[in-house]
Amino acid sequence: MWRICSSCGYRGDEPACPDDGVELEPVRESTGFPGRLWPGQVLRDQYDISTLVGVGGMGAVYRGRHRITRQDVGIKVLWRDLASRAAEVRRFTREARAASILTHPNTVRVYDFGRDEQTDSIFMVMEYLVGQKLSDAQRTNPRFGPERAVHIVAQVCKSLEEAHSKGIVHRDLKPDNIFLQEVPGERDFVKVLDFGLAKFVSGDVERDSLTRTGYVVGSPEYMAPEQAIGSDVGPAVDLYACGIILFELLDGDLPFDAETTAQVLRKHIMEKPPAMRSDPKHPIPAALERVIQHCLSKDPADRPPTAEALRVLILQAHDRRRRPPSQPIEPLVLAAKPDKVAVGAMPFDTVLAVRPTLPEEEPPVRVSAPGAVAGEVRHPDGTFHRAAAGAQAAADDTPPTDSPHHHTDRALHKPPQATIRTPAAVTTTTREWPAWLLIASGALGAACAMAAWRWLFV
Repeated sequence: MWRICSSCGYRGDEPACPDDGVELEPVRESTGFPGRLWPGQVLRDQYDISTLVGVGGMGAVYRGRHRITRQDVGIKVLWRDLASRAAEVRRFTREARAASILTHPNTVRVYDFGRDEQTDSIFMVMEYLVGQKLSDAQRTNPRFGPERAVHIVAQVCKSLEEAHSKGIVHRDLKPDNIFLQEVPGERDFVKVLDFGLAKFVSGDVERDSLTRTGYVVGSPEYMAPEQAIGSDVGPAVDLYACGIILFELLDGDLPFDAETTAQVLRKHIMEKPPAMRSDPKHPIPAALERVIQHCLSKDPADRPPTAEALRVLILQAHDRRRRPPSQPIEPLVLAAKPDKVAVGAMPFDTVLAVRPTLPEEEPPVRVSAPGAVAGEVRHPDGTFHRAAAGAQAAADDTPPTDSPHHHTDRALHKPPQATIRTPAAVTTTTREWPAWLLIASGALGAACAMAAWRWLFV
């Protein structure tokens, strides 16, 4: 439990403050400290302070309410001693800016940021969350089953995918920064917190001591090797942290742990991750363990290329475990498209598309003979078969219609394409009617119309 000095605001685990000798008090709703806000106070004439709900490394968190909308909000106030340090204020500002850019449901939303002159407080207003941090859940149950662990990390990947697409790398992903929210109808709805150490890899952002190459930032237990040696980092460090978190949830212990920070960092850089311990109650699928080893590769290039790719891999590995042996699923492969597509603010040279591998069989041949109609495929036995109605959707390489990068024929008011694409490359042709047959059919139709007119009116 956090303990704080009521005189100077020092925070630690010692019985007394090393600065003034005052006995440290456990942080409770009634505990006083410098910069403490009390129920009834108002920030910037907009937010009523209700109760103190928690404290952290950057500040205290209060429950508040907007005076006009009556919406409950969480208000994070920077510690008074940190508010006098320019680097800490920049970090607090960075967290607010990064979180305000992101809109994914699995990322905590920030509504407001500023300074209140009356209380001399630097604060951040965010959505009010009900639940517990993942680290608190681990204290109650150190070892999670594969289903719950995959469900949590898959949601973290969704949050990271949006952040990375907008040029933001979290750099401090750990259980303390993952919140399990209580949502009706869904257990463990994830909210990713604390973008205070986030790095903006695109855009005009000032470079300070938190983003300079050679400066190590993050939590040692979840730090990627390139992050540990102070090299320039990218989205791969967040995927490494996801691998550490997934390992810890399934195994119950960290893959790299030691008595000192230097020893932990050395293990991240030099040692291979250990094998995971088996649990008879919650057996770990071998495919899932391979994905974790993939995430913990020392070379960033050997890790999954994107957060979305990692999400697909862990879900696939877990789904293999859940399927009964009598109903095997078709393996999924990650196929790269060569087209360069701009995703958000970051251009990616490859975009991953997930498609099932097809069973080995002799592919249909190209159709170019007269008499073939659109949608028919001539197989090696010489027979024609009409393609199934769903074949086009199953084999089409284009994204689904709800994708932001999809341009549908419907939106352009174009008729649907007549060619049905099959798993193998198949070319189909439409039937060409002879001119004499078209003329004859037209004349026959006119004669029939004339005969009907005479029979009715003459």
